[in-house]
Amino acid sequence: MAHGFLTFSERAVFTYKCDNYYSKESENGIMYNDPTLNIDWVYPKNEIILSTKDRNQPSFKKLFP
Repeated sequence: MAHGFLTFSERAVFTYKCDNYYSKESENGIMYNDPTLNIDWVYPKNEIILSTKDRNQPSFKKLFP
């Protein structure tokens, strides 16, 4: 399961339900612009604001060779 979102407003609230406490060891991610997934975010790439953590996510193929 993966989730990603793009907000067009100045402010947004994102909520999701978890079934357990946060575990750093279980955390993972995929780069938002991964060529394998080929998601059209319909927004200029030079205007997308990403956290350092999101900028440094691995590719889909690196996680699932």
